[in-house]
Amino acid sequence: MNLLDGFDLLATSFVGPAITGEWSLSSSQVGVLLSSGLAGMAFGALFLAPLADRVGRRRLTLGGLAMASLGMLGASVAQDFGQLLACRLVTGAAVGVMAASLPVLASEYANNRRRGLVVALITTGYGLGAVMAGIATTLLLGPFGWRSVFVFGGIATALLFVLGLRFLPESMDYLVACRPRSALTRLNRILVSMGHARVDELPEKSAPSRKVAVESLFRGGNALRTVLVWVAFTAAMTVFYFASSWTPTLLLEAGMSNRQGISGGVLFSLGGVIGAVSLGVLLSRVESRRLTASYFVVAALALVLFSVMLGTLAGALVGAVFVGFLLNGSVSGLNVIIPTLYPAEARATALGMAVAVSRLGAVLAPLLTGFLLDSGWAPESMFRVFAVPALVGACATVLLLRGVPAGDEVKALVPTPEVSKGATV
Repeated sequence: MNLLDGFDLLATSFVGPAITGEWSLSSSQVGVLLSSGLAGMAFGALFLAPLADRVGRRRLTLGGLAMASLGMLGASVAQDFGQLLACRLVTGAAVGVMAASLPVLASEYANNRRRGLVVALITTGYGLGAVMAGIATTLLLGPFGWRSVFVFGGIATALLFVLGLRFLPESMDYLVACRPRSALTRLNRILVSMGHARVDELPEKSAPSRKVAVESLFRGGNALRTVLVWVAFTAAMTVFYFASSWTPTLLLEAGMSNRQGISGGVLFSLGGVIGAVSLGVLLSRVESRRLTASYFVVAALALVLFSVMLGTLAGALVGAVFVGFLLNGSVSGLNVIIPTLYPAEARATALGMAVAVSRLGAVLAPLLTGFLLDSGWAPESMFRVFAVPALVGACATVLLLRGVPAGDEVKALVPTPEVSKGATV
């Protein structure tokens, strides 16, 4: 599901040059188009994703898949810039829902030792989706045109919705903490499928409201950590979506061919996949916040080096891999950190609000890039400009490390209360 999220959201980055040529768009209009999906993502994460703590992770994720499929198919038949913009907003809102619910669901099913690796592996799907979008564009663009890329994504997402109806489980933490209708029956069904014994009853616990979940983000020491998480996530999204959205086009602006530009975008995404996997492996040896802060710092240096390497094809392609490696690793690190800081009934709300706030940077990054390019800035200058937010993210993560004791993470990960004595959920 995360793979198709990446495909659906970043498909416009690869077909953008073709749409620009057909509709004669300016750099500013391209920036608006690239930002539209991210703006929709912010809306979905802020207003729709918190519903996962009320209606369940599974139901909301399936709704997001259906919405994403409709948005992609709508984009394939759009007749003008406004229609395409509206369809991208719908798709972005759907991706915003899943961006908040999927890491939480993965985190809740993983054991303590492997949680970081599991969430990081889930996150790699996003980069793989971007790689798939680049490959699909290369294969489909010439024979069938840019609309075929959206058709492919819409059909694939619809098929995944059908698979999700059959195989996607509900969160056990949600069933225990929020106690929806038939919670005990649903919990026992999941336990049996995992090879565990049934339980006789759920603990006495009233379901918290969304208001309680939101308030818990700012209660006591959570207020500081929530602000720091928002700053770090906003910085990460600003840099990541600048690079993922504009790399193919900036390589074209630097004098490369359309195919070379797409290759650069694919390599950026492939580097991101490797970066997320590497982070997941390293998390078993290095504390998550220290590791994420290190990724941020090295990413800032890599962006500056990338700006110097744009002059040669080999240097630009190698640089794209390393930039993707480090930026996606930073995002994956934050996805690992955030669910560990909050109780079960507030995790989707916490991650959803962090995703929503961070999309301010994600939306502004493509817009700012288009404006600067129209103002005469050189493509290589863009990478140096966006090295600054990477350093800001590093500082916020370091402060988060100082402000939240490492022991708090472990406590937040242990489901409470137990389902029953001796039961492991």
